[in-house]
Amino acid sequence: MTWLPDHGEDAPASQRSRGPLYFLIASATILFLVLAFIFYTVVIGQGRDLGEDQPTTPSADVTETTDTPEQTAEPSDEPSEPADEPSEEPTPVRPAPEGAIEATAFTTPASNIHCRINDSNVECSIYAYDYPSPGQCEGITATYSVGVEGEVDADCQYFVRTNEIYDYGTSVALNGFACTLEQDGVTCWSEMSGHGFNLKRADDTIF
Repeated sequence: MTWLPDHGEDAPASQRSRGPLYFLIASATILFLVLAFIFYTVVIGQGRDLGEDQPTTPSADVTETTDTPEQTAEPSDEPSEPADEPSEEPTPVRPAPEGAIEATAFTTPASNIHCRINDSNVECSIYAYDYPSPGQCEGITATYSVGVEGEVDADCQYFVRTNEIYDYGTSVALNGFACTLEQDGVTCWSEMSGHGFNLKRADDTIF
């Protein structure tokens, strides 16, 4: 009977010597991987942190100023326009007589016609007259007035009374109105329009 080797016996020496070698290679591989992981985590990570933490210097805003030479206006060959001439005052249609005096109110020596020159009109009242009343009010004082422009108005709604007596032959002018005092009556008008009236005891004239 042939003797068969027992499977429980030790393996040959060449096989037993390979076991520690595999173990060392595996251990070295694991150690290398661990060291590589640590190197990446520590060294590479620190480098990244340094790159992120490094402050960046903001770029200063630079404003460039360009000196522009002043431009001098060149004289123009075109002739300058003449300045506007002052507007001429309108010419009175019927100026006041020369030598007229200024007065705001007056009456004749007969004290029958009383006049007053206002800012916008001249008005005269006649107390006794021998012609029909202009306002259908017989026996009542009639008053005539004329403004700077427009026609003469006459009615009996109010009257003018003054104590300022001027001699016959006197001319009065004020505020663009003029009057003359004559023996036979009083004439007043607007210098600009020429409209006015003449009052006499015998009749009246409107122009």
